Amino acid sequence: MGAFLAAVLLAGCNSEDARHLSQDTRQLAQHAGESLGNAGLAGKVNTVLSLRKGVDMSGLHVEAKDGAVTLSGHVRDAAERQRVVETVNGIRGVERVVADDLRIAGANAK
Repeated sequence: MGAFLAAVLLAGCNSEDARHLSQDTRQLAQHAGESLGNAGLAGKVNTVLSLRKGVDMSGLHVEAKDGAVTLSGHVRDAAERQRVVETVNGIRGVERVVADDLRIAGANAK
């Protein structure tokens, strides 16, 4: 479908317009692929954490971008925080874990 649409659009364009359209299409495809990869990694992290004993996902938020997983929200205690970070570090595709905003519920400490 996308190739057909591009062919139809290219038919009414001059060569400069066609070149720009082609570049824009490549960039859109690249960004879409990156977004899917990031969403897939975040989904994998969420799934693994939800299956991990001793981890309550109700207060956690996971974001992924280019292999970096950012964890935010609340955990019950320091042991759960450590369990979450260690678990995420062990997931294939995770290159770095950022847990600066992962807080212990009811405590002022990180």
